[in-house]
Amino acid sequence: MNLQQIIHQRYSTKKYNPNKKIPEEQIEQLVELLQYTPTSINSQPYHFILTGTPEGKKRIASSMTSGLFTFNYDKIINSSHSIVICSKTNIDRNYLTKTIEKAYHDGRLDSHEKIEQQVNQYMNFIDLHEDAQGWMNKQCYIALGNLLLGASALGIDATPIEGFDCKILDKEFNLTEQGYMSLVVIALGYRADDDIFATLPKSRLTKEDLFTIL
Repeated sequence: MNLQQIIHQRYSTKKYNPNKKIPEEQIEQLVELLQYTPTSINSQPYHFILTGTPEGKKRIASSMTSGLFTFNYDKIINSSHSIVICSKTNIDRNYLTKTIEKAYHDGRLDSHEKIEQQVNQYMNFIDLHEDAQGWMNKQCYIALGNLLLGASALGIDATPIEGFDCKILDKEFNLTEQGYMSLVVIALGYRADDDIFATLPKSRLTKEDLFTIL
């Protein structure tokens, strides 16, 4: 399969087949894909909640039981797996030290003495951003893009969902106390035979509208 096929076969699935499950080995591949998402200064300001159980999906879907969000409830319940991407609400020296010490042990720094130097450099970089939360959220959306393309490459359907009550979800998983906030939910699985959106043509602006090529 080439990249064009992967791009054109994916779409935001509206209705899932509840009887078809993603093989565990493919879930493991998606987990590794998320783990190795590129982020600015290797900040990794996220946490992922992954479930393939009915109980876990109900906990996520509890944030879609009222108001404008009810139309997303069945997507989660009928999906094979669901993922919540959570963004950190603060990056402090301790967290940066943890990421940079891991980089040292993985061979990316040639001496332990450089850890503190790099922590200082990265803290200065973060301080340049007036909206640090917005910057962290952007890193999380890199992970989302990775996941959507990677899932399509494996023949897995996916739906990114912002239509949920984040206060309910944050409370359900005790995220605020852990220093995180729920940002986006992704349903993963396989489209139902009667999902009419699967047969609709894609519609995008032309390359001339979207690109300036110099």
